[in-house]
Amino acid sequence: MKYLVAFCFFIVMLEAKNYEKLTFSGEGIDFLVGDFSSSTLYKVIGKPYPPFYTPWRDDPTFEESEIKEYHTKLTEYFQSLGYYKADINITAKEDSIDVHIKKNAPIKVTSIMIAPSKELRKGILFKVGDAFNTATFTTTKKGLERYLLEEGYPRYAFDAKAYVDLDAYEVKLDFHVDKNASVKLGKTTIAGKGDVDDVIIREQIAYKEGEKYNIKKLEETYDNLYELGVYDYILVEPKLDSNESEVPIDITLKTGDTKFLKGSIGYNSNEGARGSLSWIDKNFYGNLKVFDIGIKMTQIGYEAYNIFYNPRIMLPYVGKITFENNINYHKYRYDTFDESALVNRLTFGKRLLGLEHYFGLLTEYSKINAKVASAQNDDGNYFINSLFYRLLVDKRDSMTNATKGYYVALYLEKSMKTLRSDLEYFKAQLELRYIKSFGSRWTVGVKTRIGSINESVPIFKRFFTGGSFTNRGYEYRDLGPKDSAGIPFGGVSLVDVLTEARYRLWQKLSLVAFYDTSMLSLEPHKFDDTFYGSYGAGIRYITPIGPLRLDFGFPQDKDGFAFHISIGQLF
Repeated sequence: MKYLVAFCFFIVMLEAKNYEKLTFSGEGIDFLVGDFSSSTLYKVIGKPYPPFYTPWRDDPTFEESEIKEYHTKLTEYFQSLGYYKADINITAKEDSIDVHIKKNAPIKVTSIMIAPSKELRKGILFKVGDAFNTATFTTTKKGLERYLLEEGYPRYAFDAKAYVDLDAYEVKLDFHVDKNASVKLGKTTIAGKGDVDDVIIREQIAYKEGEKYNIKKLEETYDNLYELGVYDYILVEPKLDSNESEVPIDITLKTGDTKFLKGSIGYNSNEGARGSLSWIDKNFYGNLKVFDIGIKMTQIGYEAYNIFYNPRIMLPYVGKITFENNINYHKYRYDTFDESALVNRLTFGKRLLGLEHYFGLLTEYSKINAKVASAQNDDGNYFINSLFYRLLVDKRDSMTNATKGYYVALYLEKSMKTLRSDLEYFKAQLELRYIKSFGSRWTVGVKTRIGSINESVPIFKRFFTGGSFTNRGYEYRDLGPKDSAGIPFGGVSLVDVLTEARYRLWQKLSLVAFYDTSMLSLEPHKFDDTFYGSYGAGIRYITPIGPLRLDFGFPQDKDGFAFHISIGQLF
């Protein structure tokens, strides 16, 4: 008998017809993107086409035996978006399958009941007369529950129902909320902190004992503890099973492996192929001190470095400060000059009035070989001691893929012969970024960089621009006045203005249009010299390590284009 069943199955498989093409048509199909676009509907039926960046993957095929399953999945999908009367007709033709869709009218909300807390009505994302869909209904429920958790009512009782009447073609929504008594945050106990002082852990707690219960404060506490980078397990648990008006909080931690060897390889258009290898201890002799030693290599040179960082030093009258010592030896070959340098940067940091302040001493010993004919006198050895100050304000929602917020960075550097420095100059650079999103798909960004040096300094101390993170119509450090061999001079006055608009096609893929303009001058404090503009387009694809960025830039003052590839948004 089993042989007969197997034989019949084999015959059926021989008779099943495969199609290489399935098309969607009808007034129910969106153009290019959206809930009803072809790309979305292919995913609904379980037959998505592979992305363009995976050419090794085969396109899907469509089987005649699966047509009934396609119809069921599409019907359920359209109903989830409120189109219960959608007409979906699937026809197998000679060499393809045609799916013709007519959405028809969506089902609509005719009444909304909420009891007894009418102040929650503002959290309901429907109005009477709106089309109903299950995704918005689910979002509304989650939003109302979130509101209760943020407003001090973690012991709430909540029930939400959507009554769908297909005969009357209407939906009635019923929300019932019992907030119960409000509670406050109580005492916090900490277990498993490892080789980290209790005071450091408690500095990460975002709430105060006795204040209103707010789930956001507990989540912020979790994030702060995670950012310490030394714990494999973190639990911030409110003890809601108690009947007290103040809820105690238990924080449980488990230290992970803080010592590890880290390596990476990659490529960007500024430096070419690159790789790095380092050994890191993120809790060096306890209390989150960091010891990092390694080497970085690119096509333009290499750098060997050692970093020691102490995040917490207590000083009388000053309070908590941070300390970092970064020593490195690097050797780079730029188009304009070759540089070998031993550099030590000693930095103290202090957070004050909501701003991050950094100040310290920069010591450099450099050997320079200039490639610009007019800068041959810049050849030689230089010893430079500089005092520096940096002010930082970062209000972006993400460091790698910001969609809103702003960023301000001011850097001041003063080299003096009284510090035994071979050069004396004052350098200032201000960088401003602003990012804003419009709706769920559009994001725009503006980045401005203004730099000034008050003296005519040797070429290795000048500003340069052009490349993946500056003016994208030009190659790396290739913008501005050049000598007869086409090698740029750089400048002591700089202006960069970069603008970009991103449109999100899918969850991970966006299209970009941009316009950049820059100015470099060899005269101090001169900001009205020639500006070099460029325009272009690119794509962004979200990866686990940050957005992959591809840009094509076209300079306005000459033919040709520049291609850039890198990781991380410009803003």
